[in-house]
Amino acid sequence: MDNQIDSEYSERYKRHILIKNIGGQGQKKLVQAKVLLVGLGGIGSTVLQHLAAAGIGKIGLVDQDTVALSNLQRQTIYAYEDIGKMKVSVASNFIKRLNKNVETAEYSFFLTKNNSTKIIHEYDLVLDGTDNVEARELINKQCVKHGKPLIFGGVSGWEGLVSLFSYKNSACFECIFTRSEKNRPFFDCSSEGVLGVTTSLVGTLMVAETIKLICGTGQLLTNKLLICNVLTGVTEILNIKKNERCGACRSVNSL
Repeated sequence: MDNQIDSEYSERYKRHILIKNIGGQGQKKLVQAKVLLVGLGGIGSTVLQHLAAAGIGKIGLVDQDTVALSNLQRQTIYAYEDIGKMKVSVASNFIKRLNKNVETAEYSFFLTKNNSTKIIHEYDLVLDGTDNVEARELINKQCVKHGKPLIFGGVSGWEGLVSLFSYKNSACFECIFTRSEKNRPFFDCSSEGVLGVTTSLVGTLMVAETIKLICGTGQLLTNKLLICNVLTGVTEILNIKKNERCGACRSVNSL
């Protein structure tokens, strides 16, 4: 039986293992990793597919919403028959069908100040696929507090943003997005609209960042903000820096 498991493992992940920057050791790190995904919308749908396919050992799924007809334009893990069902349940079943070796944990509620500490503390890193400022601020503060890397993604129309926050004393979400910046449509796609493929692109880039981080390879997006515009085909990376007056960072430094 052990030989059968080893054979299936080697066959499933051999394209990863062949990559010099991943190899056998990198794949083992992926299988041992615990990742929390907050938000199972357009970005989250793409993220969880690639996390499960890559063999991430445990994926925590956080979302209180049910599947709606308007979701199907971009949230590709759901089908028409799933309308009305809890997203965490459908997402968990999707992962199990794709990769039975991936453990899932379902959190069918929104994160709050009371429950976020315990949940985030259990995982190695967090991916933020939410679409509102309040949730992003809460996730960011908890990641800064517990020293958890936070991979951020945002979308609006044809544009997407990706960054890695709260890693080795790098800038965090609140360092970069001021009060005025938080009014931008990247944090409310319900009013501005979003192209389905933009969420897929951002989600894919977030998983690529996750794999690099876990495997300890490549150039990470610490203190950098990747901006992509699929309408113009332009991608740029802006240098950002930690704000010493940031409330989230100062609250941790004062402990």
